Amino acid sequence: MGIETELKLAFDPQGLRRLRRHPLVQSLKRERPQTRQLKSVYFDTDDFRLKENQVALRVRHIGRRRIQTVKTAGANLGGAWRRDEWETEINGDQPDLTHLAALPVADLFAVPADGQGLRPVFTTEVRRTVYLLGEDDWQVELALDEGRIVSALGSAAISEAELELKAGDPARLFDLALALQDGRPSRVLTSSKAARGYRLAAGATIRPQKGGVPPLRHEHTQPEAFRAIAWACLEQLQANHECLLETGDAEAVHQMRVALRRLRSAIGLFKALVDDAALPRLLEELRWLQSVLGPARDHDVLIANSLAPFEADLGEEEAYRRLRRDMDADREHAYAAAIAALSHPRFTHLMLSLGQWCQTGPWTAAPAPSAPLGHLAARTLDKRFARVRKDLRALARLPADERHLLRIRVKKLRYATEFFESLYAGRHHRKFVATLAALQDHLGALNDIAVALRALRRWADGGGDAEGWWLAGRLAGRLEAKASALLAAADAEAARLGRSPRFWRR
Repeated sequence: MGIETELKLAFDPQGLRRLRRHPLVQSLKRERPQTRQLKSVYFDTDDFRLKENQVALRVRHIGRRRIQTVKTAGANLGGAWRRDEWETEINGDQPDLTHLAALPVADLFAVPADGQGLRPVFTTEVRRTVYLLGEDDWQVELALDEGRIVSALGSAAISEAELELKAGDPARLFDLALALQDGRPSRVLTSSKAARGYRLAAGATIRPQKGGVPPLRHEHTQPEAFRAIAWACLEQLQANHECLLETGDAEAVHQMRVALRRLRSAIGLFKALVDDAALPRLLEELRWLQSVLGPARDHDVLIANSLAPFEADLGEEEAYRRLRRDMDADREHAYAAAIAALSHPRFTHLMLSLGQWCQTGPWTAAPAPSAPLGHLAARTLDKRFARVRKDLRALARLPADERHLLRIRVKKLRYATEFFESLYAGRHHRKFVATLAALQDHLGALNDIAVALRALRRWADGGGDAEGWWLAGRLAGRLEAKASALLAAADAEAARLGRSPRFWRR
């Protein structure tokens, strides 16, 4: 068994070919590159049982040789993947059940003894050029893959660079990836060839991904906890970036913004630990990314929540149709700007830089705080809960701008509660998070209305006609009536939250 640590970057075919002549590749190569044609057949049951258990089984054809490989899902370490991998040479094109039965993960296969349940699901056909790069204390294998994934339902192109650590510090992966990527159009790949192949075989598309729960334990140090939380945020961010570029799904934009806010909240939570020389530049880039995604998401919400609900009543009016045309055009412009920015090398550089910082940033060399993780969690939740509960007492009287700031504090309390979920999971934790989520939804809807009212004023000012002003006024009246009901609902959730037991003290 081996532990595979790898990082993948997608390039266009021309960019991939240029990597062969990159000065760094030429200066670091330890031997002549090897080019081979590889055919890999992936096997599973009809109901994709292996995939559901996060296991991939393939038989790779290398000339007359056949190599059987089993991989587990592994963990995303800020763009780099670490996963268990078992390889063995076999005879024939079908999986060798004897070797499968001897693996530690054999129980995950649940394959009938006669092996009839396994069948080919998809195939990858790749021209791979492999360079062994390195110096005295490290080695990285750089594989440049061009080819395609083929299933019964179609095919998809492959054009990617895979960096796999063979020896030395994993930070070298990020150093090398940043140097190879510098200024070149590319993106970090979070979907393996197997994951893409399964989607192709099932006729499915990549779906937006919500944030996962970091696997924390009370005995973890604060650096270990921050890494786990930050990597979970980065995984959510990168997975939804891939989803947005492939599908244009509006929910992917929303989940990218959530991932960004969670990451910034985590940095604030561990500020005493991670406040190093590299952090200001990273925060500046995160603010840039937020500014890229914000307008696209704002227009999604404006159209879906503040305009579309009234289309049945107002859709026949020319002023409403003009409003929708203008807002739809603004949304298309915001999405085009966002996708252009997310396809720019700046975004890929940021993702790799964040991964590198989490892996080996200046903060990792500083003395670790002696306070146990449980102490930090309880202190953080105490402080944030006390501040939110105090502010919620005046919720009904707060103007929109102060209510917006309160919403942000509620959001930060929720993120902290979710970050530490694995320390406190239980009934009281679930009820607390549910109440926070409901309160956040109501406050978010109130903020959306405030944003919509400002957008309607700008639109009416720009149009300069009586019909536009009349429509904007009617819509504003309906939205303000809706806001009154939302404020009452938020006040009820605030009271419920104030009575909630502090589960972190139990």
